Amino acid sequence: MKNPPPPPSGSAPDLEGLVTCRAGLERVVADELRALGITVERTGRRAVFFRSDQAGVYRANMALRSAIAVLLPIRTFNARNYDMLYYQARKTNWHKLFPVDRTVRIDVNGGSDALTNTQYVTHRIKDGIVDTFRKLTGGTRPSIDKRDPDIHIVAHLDGRRVTLCLDTSGTPLFKRGYRAAHGLAPLKEDLAAGILRLAGWGGTVPLLDPLCGSGTFLFEGWMLAADIAPNLERRFAFESLFDYDPALHAAERDILAAARRNPPAGFRITGLENDGPTRAVAESIRRQHFPDAPVEITAADFRSWPGRAEGAFVVANPPYGHRLGDHAEAVALHHELARFVRHRCAGGTAAVFTANLEGAALLDDRPEATWTLYNGRLEGRLVKFAPGIGV
Repeated sequence: MKNPPPPPSGSAPDLEGLVTCRAGLERVVADELRALGITVERTGRRAVFFRSDQAGVYRANMALRSAIAVLLPIRTFNARNYDMLYYQARKTNWHKLFPVDRTVRIDVNGGSDALTNTQYVTHRIKDGIVDTFRKLTGGTRPSIDKRDPDIHIVAHLDGRRVTLCLDTSGTPLFKRGYRAAHGLAPLKEDLAAGILRLAGWGGTVPLLDPLCGSGTFLFEGWMLAADIAPNLERRFAFESLFDYDPALHAAERDILAAARRNPPAGFRITGLENDGPTRAVAESIRRQHFPDAPVEITAADFRSWPGRAEGAFVVANPPYGHRLGDHAEAVALHHELARFVRHRCAGGTAAVFTANLEGAALLDDRPEATWTLYNGRLEGRLVKFAPGIGV
């Protein structure tokens, strides 16, 4: 027998899981889950714990904007050494979760004083999985695929406590599929969406990015304004599990697709970008993926742009001066951006995210709010301020 039979139907509808996200976006993700009708149990560091049914897991994967992955814990146990880790992984009923012909990837996060070699942790969990299948399938075992696996397993180490999770998302949720090409130092889609939500943009007033790059704020802003679920058409890891319900998945997809709305008349999203190749990337994305969106990408340096944007919501991610150029030039650019917002965007709101902390301090001496967020490993500040009266 190549594949053991799937488990009997009628599994419990109440699932406990967690959504992973970037540090600082936990509250945003919790709010997104609640808006999707999913019960939030608590928030942790870079995680939001929830309770839902299978439909909610599908819905979360398709509709969450500021998340990285939706995980379902399988087992939690103590392991004081690698042999015990193997034994516990071997005891897990992997054969009841997915077929033997699926490819698998294993990742490890957290830390342990007993299990210090992450590569060997991965190796011993892999041994436990393949030995489970070998015993039940006459020697057949799943293959390992680190690039594009069907099944993604995450092992979280908390001291000697190990939790094995199924990643129902597979490819991280911020990989929407529209940004195959991008400009220099692009902002990830989940961070851009989280910044807009955290800063309070509701998708009703015009949005302006004076340093739009390849347009991530513009396109995430459009999907937020039109209530377009960002991951309706992609493939998910949950589709490779025995309990996958295609009809339920399709029904949830149809509900989300029908929720799309039209923004107010005259609503516009505008991006300014002076670099020709980067602007061409943004235009290509707009034409291919968002042809009907009210998004305008203008060839301009914000410092010499003749337009005005009174009442707009201004969002920006200026160069930090770490990899892209000189630190002093980046600091000066932050000062010029603050002047632009005050003089050209009166009556609106500005939200600037930067990992140049000296530049962040120049944006406004009395900001409405600041948040600490991370762009990869770079610690940054999201500064929200009101431009006041223009000059």
